[in-house]
Amino acid sequence: MAKLKRLASAVVSIALSAVMLTSCNSGRYCMSYDDKNINSGVYIYNIMSELLNQQYMMYYTGEDANKLMEKEIEGKKMPTYLEDMAMKNTKEYCALSTQFKELGLSFSDEDKKSISTSATNAYNAQKSMFEEMGISKESIKMVIEQGKMRDQIFEYFYGKDGKEAVSDDDLEKYVNESYLRYKTISISKSTKSDSSEKDKENKENEELIEKYFKQAEGKSFADFDQVIADYDKYVEEKNKKDTNSSKSDDSSSSADDSSSKVGEPDSSSKAESSSQADSSSQADSSSQADSSSQADSSSQADSSSQADSSSASDDTSSAADTNSQADEHDHDHDDDSSQAEASKENDKYKNESMVNYANLTETTLKEDFGKMLTEVKDMKNGDIKKYTSESTYYIIIKGDVTERSKDYVSNNRDTVLKEMKDKDFEKKIEKWEDDLNIKVDNNSIKRYSANSIYKRYSDYLSKNKSSNTES
Repeated sequence: MAKLKRLASAVVSIALSAVMLTSCNSGRYCMSYDDKNINSGVYIYNIMSELLNQQYMMYYTGEDANKLMEKEIEGKKMPTYLEDMAMKNTKEYCALSTQFKELGLSFSDEDKKSISTSATNAYNAQKSMFEEMGISKESIKMVIEQGKMRDQIFEYFYGKDGKEAVSDDDLEKYVNESYLRYKTISISKSTKSDSSEKDKENKENEELIEKYFKQAEGKSFADFDQVIADYDKYVEEKNKKDTNSSKSDDSSSSADDSSSKVGEPDSSSKAESSSQADSSSQADSSSQADSSSQADSSSQADSSSQADSSSASDDTSSAADTNSQADEHDHDHDDDSSQAEASKENDKYKNESMVNYANLTETTLKEDFGKMLTEVKDMKNGDIKKYTSESTYYIIIKGDVTERSKDYVSNNRDTVLKEMKDKDFEKKIEKWEDDLNIKVDNNSIKRYSANSIYKRYSDYLSKNKSSNTES
């Protein structure tokens, strides 16, 4: 009888071990292709990366970030959108990794060192969070490597010496057809809670806009710079006057001063000049690319914490970097001479913006900034108009893109090329994915739902906040 009990115990133990092993493998990998498995941490990281990106955008646009998971994007509820994006980006790793080898591409020793260093730095910077979420250094390396592979394969096809190289003439034509060029003066609407004070300040702002609009009428695109300069001077003098009066007045008059100051024009007069606009064209252009900054700051996840993080070996190189895409992005601008050229261009076109309107998403076009750009699109070259959004008063003048496109391509070739060929490249990647017969572990995918990852991340932040408060 004792022997039977021991035998039964052994059988149960073996069975439990088998179940545990199956469960661990199911949680550890989210998909496979050929003879390779993809860490679940890569999938979770991709959910977190997009989640944090969307959260940041909500903060930026003044939305309630606590309602993140209730938001809809492109007709999808947020959890579905996050999961679809993560699935797309994780499958992309499989396709790019295979093509990278088939095309005979490889990483230089410098690339390998950069990948390893970036992964280590990213992991160590947020180690407790990564461990909590279940993201290993291995998974971080894989994401970084993915970005580097993407850039090299893209260059293989579309670079200057690529198989499907794009000429400068074609790039200029693309800019001429897709971009908007404009200058603006902008004044923010009052944010006063008292309705009478708010109306008073907005009336002053409207009078100010009318004053500079009359000054701008009849001006050429180049001459509009003088209107901007006059407006900037006005803002500077007003700020000095308000500062001086606040110092000399007693506290009560100081309070009055500050209330009269609220309606003052936005000192960033130059109207979302190239900073806001030029960056927006890149912002909508691709997906995974800037994930590194979010990665470090965030909390990326791998729900299979021990599974994934234990698999990470510091020396395992195949893995990639989640920061890679960001790293790659930075590499494009490392050359000092190109920076010098870009600087010259910025001086020459200092008050203006260039935006790839054709590349904006439906979501962006529904926002204040997108609506303003639609106004610009409908204007004729040289037209000047007043425009009011929900938050801002504008004076806008539209410029001729063709007068700048050659210089713009010369100084932003890589960015324009990626914008122009990104959709074609995505089609190639989708075909490579279809050819691979990627097998998805649905049990792992269900386990790492967007809702569960968001809850885990929220719990981590809450626990971390309370422990900091106690200390």
